[in-house]
Amino acid sequence: MTTGFEAGALERRYAFLDDCPPKLVPTVITLPIGSLTERVKGARRWHDALLAGRLPRPGTWPGPPLDTPVRKALESMGLVRFCKGQPELVEALMMEVLAAFVRCNRDFRSDVADRLRELEELERADRRKAEAKLARAKKRAARPVRIDQDTRRRLRDAAQRECAARELSADADMVVAWGEHARAWAQLADVFGDLGQMLGRGWDMSMGVLKHAGWLDLLRLRELVEKLPELREVVRALGRIHARNDGETVAEKILVPVRRLEEDRVEVRTAHVPAETRGIERSGQIARMLPVEASMLGHPKLKLVWHARRAERALLTYRLEGTEVKRTWTEREIEVQVERRRPRPERGPIIAVIDTSGSMHGLPERVAKAIVLEAAKTAHAERRRCFLYAHSGPGQVLEHELDLSPDGVGRLLEFLGFSFGGGSDETTVMAKVVARLKENEWSKADVVVVSDGEWPTPASLVRSVESARENGTRFHGVQIGNRGRTGLHAICDPVHVFQDWATAGGWR
Repeated sequence: MTTGFEAGALERRYAFLDDCPPKLVPTVITLPIGSLTERVKGARRWHDALLAGRLPRPGTWPGPPLDTPVRKALESMGLVRFCKGQPELVEALMMEVLAAFVRCNRDFRSDVADRLRELEELERADRRKAEAKLARAKKRAARPVRIDQDTRRRLRDAAQRECAARELSADADMVVAWGEHARAWAQLADVFGDLGQMLGRGWDMSMGVLKHAGWLDLLRLRELVEKLPELREVVRALGRIHARNDGETVAEKILVPVRRLEEDRVEVRTAHVPAETRGIERSGQIARMLPVEASMLGHPKLKLVWHARRAERALLTYRLEGTEVKRTWTEREIEVQVERRRPRPERGPIIAVIDTSGSMHGLPERVAKAIVLEAAKTAHAERRRCFLYAHSGPGQVLEHELDLSPDGVGRLLEFLGFSFGGGSDETTVMAKVVARLKENEWSKADVVVVSDGEWPTPASLVRSVESARENGTRFHGVQIGNRGRTGLHAICDPVHVFQDWATAGGWR
């Protein structure tokens, strides 16, 4: 037996600390709520639940009423949904959650202590009255009143029950610390959809987006897309379907007819399988004869009778019977389900071209930019590349590739907020588009051109578009306004014309 210090035993004793997220360990160790084991398990449950985008189930450490204000704060802010798959955000939020538990615990203990003092004063007052009454009846002086430990324990339990039953509000400090961020992320999610996730959860970045000059325009564009759901359907049709180049496959299950031999089993009752006694019969089987027959073998005269009965198969014997399984093989055709892997299909990139000439000023230009915003959201959600062009007169072409990074959001806002307001030069921008389509990574792209179509279509423009169309590229056109056949019809097929533009805000 050793009495020296063993470092391994100490390490094993606190091995459960490995379950605690590393950045939370110092805080969890010093928390004054529950045992260390309970704190580690509870913090892990909260961390994993928030990382999954939900709250832990009710009753999880520290339990009500300590976690009630925290749950109400998170629910009121709608913050939990933004935590899904965001480990850095969850760790930062968990520090605030643990601090809130400490505040709630301190406030609860203070409330219990205050209520306990009130109950003790009421108890002393009742006992003084009772003692004074008893003293008058016995004609003696009143004795000092004291509260024993059992009474104090009973009063403390009552105070805790009363304080735990009180209606608690959301933790104010959490709402102050995180409310503005939650509102910002909610607005970004409403406008960008899944594209809002490209912001990460950087607080400075999200606030900067909301203060950007183009933010109010984005809010209007979102409302415009809601009024014109046809725009969303146009964007979803863009991009040719093709197999992935990275070798990723998808499994599908199919039914294949096959012929196989199957064994048929038939149970037959037979005496050749002794399994159970079914009665008595006459036979010559010595192993199954009754004891009365065996008794004749000990008598010199009856022994001869026994041999005679055996020769005649007339001995009294047990009748045994069992089940024999007969096997036969039959060939049958059946359908079996097999898994087959094939290349995972995906849609190609999106190239959007919007007209920002003077004739598009106002609502037509906002409709065009609403389509660009929807294209950016769709490309991000489906992990597709997206390239944007804004053009006007000669030499006036603005290019932007959707960049899935925080800086890319700022550039997208600047792109959507830009407008040339000059003439129309479709030839220059389409030459750039056709040149980009010849690049390998953009060869599977589809093009959407958004314009009022009020521009000429020279033969060179038609020929360049036709050459790209021969390679499989589709040119979708979205004509703003009801102007009949325009230059857009010469280079795009199909051309989407929405009849009821009045729903877009009263513009005709």
